[in-house]
Amino acid sequence: MIQHLFKLIWKRRKSNFLIMLEVFVAFIILFAVGSLSVYCFKNYLQPSGIKTENVWAVYVDYNSTSDSLNRENGELLSQKAKSFKEIEVVSFDAGMFPFGHSHSNRGFKYKGKSVDASMFYVDETYPSVLGLEMVAGTWFKNTDTILKNRSIVITQTLKEELFGNEDAIGKEVGENEEKNRPKVVGVIQNFKHDSDFQGTEGCIFEILGNAKTNFLVKTTPSVSADFEAKFAQSLRQLGKNWNVEILHMTDMKAESNQLILIPLIIALIVCGFLIVNVALGLFGVLFQNIARRRSEIGLRRAMGATGNSITKQFVGEMLVLATFAIGLGVFFAIQFPILNVFDVAASVYIGGIVIAVLAVYLLVILCAWVPSRQAAMIHPAMALHEE
Repeated sequence: MIQHLFKLIWKRRKSNFLIMLEVFVAFIILFAVGSLSVYCFKNYLQPSGIKTENVWAVYVDYNSTSDSLNRENGELLSQKAKSFKEIEVVSFDAGMFPFGHSHSNRGFKYKGKSVDASMFYVDETYPSVLGLEMVAGTWFKNTDTILKNRSIVITQTLKEELFGNEDAIGKEVGENEEKNRPKVVGVIQNFKHDSDFQGTEGCIFEILGNAKTNFLVKTTPSVSADFEAKFAQSLRQLGKNWNVEILHMTDMKAESNQLILIPLIIALIVCGFLIVNVALGLFGVLFQNIARRRSEIGLRRAMGATGNSITKQFVGEMLVLATFAIGLGVFFAIQFPILNVFDVAASVYIGGIVIAVLAVYLLVILCAWVPSRQAAMIHPAMALHEE
């Protein structure tokens, strides 16, 4: 049976080339969208390491460039915020809040290994506001600024990239000739600061300098909207021409997620549209083939072939053609994990390949079934009479 199918396919190789091309294009589209979906879904299942409930991001503009004055203003802000019973914890930040789309990157080295990490300049109460969990060591203190080596806290991902199975606590990172290299004092769980769909990446937390402007606050669960307006107004009254903006971190997180979800949904819609066009093309080609092969079908029916055998023949031909096209598609797709394209885990591409293969075979079977059933219903006398 298989040998017979190969002979039929080879005799109609020119017309079958179009079918294989359509199946190949469908595979590439499904592989791309499938890999992207697997990547996002896999990252979404990973814990974010951040608790955003009842956390506000407060942006303050003093309209001043004086560091000493900004430091004094920061103390005023801290005292004022702590005076409200609705505020549980206050933590100053350099303005690179999670889900705020603002952070800097810096390279670090250790024993020849070099990695880039996102930098966050925060104070000692930062873990209490965002619910960060320590994996090893402790969080730094504000008084650590007097130490010879700057104290830093890193994420578990960065620890594995730099130190592997070694203990990271007490290790110094940076160039060997660099003075006062930062020293690791703690390791926290992975830290998703862009969105829930973000992959794990290395992050470093360092003690904030003297310029204190923006800060995070953790409020009580029962806080009202009226308090937010009252709190913002009280901060504006501390200085002349101060600008204060308060954002809820849950809203910031939802907005960041939408920036990933909307393009993904659009990609899925476009993919669906293209696949529908491929399916219509396959339907058209198969119906045309059946029209051209009515005499062959009638002869087979006259020789005793059943309707099911006719259906199996056409579906089998399509599956063989699809296998050739899928094989070519897999050859190109497998280059992505081999060459480590986009620095994405190989499992993501493998998942995309599996999704594409299954979806293409399902598409081919569905597209071949209806024309095949139509061919199976051709009466042999009518087909031979037309010839």
